[in-house]
Amino acid sequence: MVSTATTDPVALLQRHFGYPSFRPGQEDLVRAVLAGRDALGVLPTGGGKSVCYQVPALALGGLTVVVTPLVSLMEDQVRRALEGGLRAAFLSATQTATLRRETLSRARAGGIDVLFVAPERLELDAFREELAGLDVRLLAIDEAHCISEWGHDFRPSYRRIGRLREILTCPMLALTATATPDVRADVMANLGLRDPLVIVRSFDRPNLSWTVRRGGSLGARIRVTYRILAGRSGAAIVYAPTRGIVETVRDRLAGLGLKTQAYHAGLSGPDRSAVQAAFMGSACRVVVATNAFGMGIDKADVRIVTHIQLPSTLEAYYQEAGRAGRDGAPSACVAFYSPRDAKLARRMIDAVHPDLRTLRRVYRSVLRRAGPGGSLPVPAGAGADPDGNALATLERLGAVVRPVPGARPAPPGTAARPRGSLPERIYVREGVDLHPAAARRRQVLEKLAAVRRFGRTRGCRRRALLRYFGEVTSADCGCCDRCDRALRL
Repeated sequence: MVSTATTDPVALLQRHFGYPSFRPGQEDLVRAVLAGRDALGVLPTGGGKSVCYQVPALALGGLTVVVTPLVSLMEDQVRRALEGGLRAAFLSATQTATLRRETLSRARAGGIDVLFVAPERLELDAFREELAGLDVRLLAIDEAHCISEWGHDFRPSYRRIGRLREILTCPMLALTATATPDVRADVMANLGLRDPLVIVRSFDRPNLSWTVRRGGSLGARIRVTYRILAGRSGAAIVYAPTRGIVETVRDRLAGLGLKTQAYHAGLSGPDRSAVQAAFMGSACRVVVATNAFGMGIDKADVRIVTHIQLPSTLEAYYQEAGRAGRDGAPSACVAFYSPRDAKLARRMIDAVHPDLRTLRRVYRSVLRRAGPGGSLPVPAGAGADPDGNALATLERLGAVVRPVPGARPAPPGTAARPRGSLPERIYVREGVDLHPAAARRRQVLEKLAAVRRFGRTRGCRRRALLRYFGEVTSADCGCCDRCDRALRL
């Protein structure tokens, strides 16, 4: 542990980070975990969530483990922790095995104060065994809303973080910038937080203006976006739903003379890093991106965030739009919406979250076809058709299981699993309840309906957003397209 002459959190904040005092909510969360209490903090974008685990790491000694979703975010978090005098490192599959071994060796020797990991690593038997032998004093879950938003679907490891209670006795600290009351309750229950201190700061961002324009063709949306960007100064992020649309928007904006680059998961790691560095260093004014761009982008002077299409949840929209104006200066959030967008989003939901009738049909089929060993070959084309999507849902439910090298296997149910890795086969469990998938489908559809209501509302946009996140206000903002005609594009 870094040497500190005091464990007083205010003194540590001043000495290591140069702030005279904590921001609202931070100190309560810090003192709670220092006293051994679980805590949940919902702090606004730019509200200083990282301080809430960095200061305890300085004061507690031992090791603080931080669960975080993206490698790019880990890299940024390590950099900021190092700047504060903490010995920080991260583990990821992108690193060499040698580097991962060296990092764990440093942790065992007490040479690391803060270790960042993805939730998937917590499920590896070897890492859990390592973790049980380390002096872990705090487990922090950054971007904790991912437990509800991602954990049900494509990153189920998020739903299993709470199992660490089996091997760790330290307090847990969950942090996020966006969580409705339902999401907050889900996070606390899923993590098994014990009598947690819950701090929820206001979601209001008075310096942001909100405009939703009726969306036409992609070409029309790009032309309006260009007029918005050309008519204002400052850095801008333009969000688009797919890689192909990102490339199209980037090409057209660049062709009109704007310094524009594209960012999406299809780019190589070095290319993504180069785009991010250019944007952070102001060599590139505009980044057109999928939702892969944003977490850890700590650029204070973003003046415009435009969405070519409203996302499928207001949580995602608020998180992404909230990257504007983090310095408190006036900034604009503009989005396009049309009923056609909602229909496309509904089709995507139907694909990812099949209805209960489809799930039952596919489940009966794989149970019937499972051989004496309780397994069957992975169906050809799984994932490329509705039945493939249903199979993926069954896998998330645990009705079918694929071997995962390095992870503790779940009981196969119908028979003992053969030894070794057989990636071409799936194992089938009997008697699995499919109703949680139906409940998840309803939840996702309800979130999409909330987006539709926001896009079509005739009332104050800011009031509608705050109401969605459980914050009630009777006053109109005067700074959205419903309150100010000048903001109607």
